[in-house]
Amino acid sequence: MHINSKNGLDGLLEPYVRPLGWIAAAAAFFLIFIQVSRLPWLKTIHHRMGASLLIIMVGIFCGSIVFPQHYGACDEFTKELGGGVRTFKGESVKIELCSTRNHINYNLMDAGRVRLRILFMNDRLWAERTFMPVLTSQGPLTIKYGEDYLTYYDEASDESEVRMKMPPSYWEWLKAKFPKLLP
Repeated sequence: MHINSKNGLDGLLEPYVRPLGWIAAAAAFFLIFIQVSRLPWLKTIHHRMGASLLIIMVGIFCGSIVFPQHYGACDEFTKELGGGVRTFKGESVKIELCSTRNHINYNLMDAGRVRLRILFMNDRLWAERTFMPVLTSQGPLTIKYGEDYLTYYDEASDESEVRMKMPPSYWEWLKAKFPKLLP
């Protein structure tokens, strides 16, 4: 079992750093909006709504770049959840699983948010998804593999069993290239 190396104040504040950063970014963009709303050409409601939406979109985009979600403990989670090198339709891929936590806490039934990455054999990113793994008293539900799909179990999804076509589509590759705008 992996021991959490963070102790003291660092370990206690870690879950709150990202939300506090988002709140600070929202406050900064709110102050920008107050200054922008004083411009004479923003007197109509339509212009103010357009400016508000633009400032919110810029704020979310900047926040996703400045405050990205950090994932770690990749070796442990890849092993625990059944990742590794797999072959689908003659194409070999690496399946890497990392978490927002340093280890799985079975006492609290908590593994944090897990990032599932499908990588080409030369470590280029092919697809990426995030999910909350389902933990049982025997441990987490591991990834199941078929001939042309993989199935992972997401506690936060409407359907806990999520099937992903393998190898991933061009759309999956494209989504993986852009920063995640929301946590």
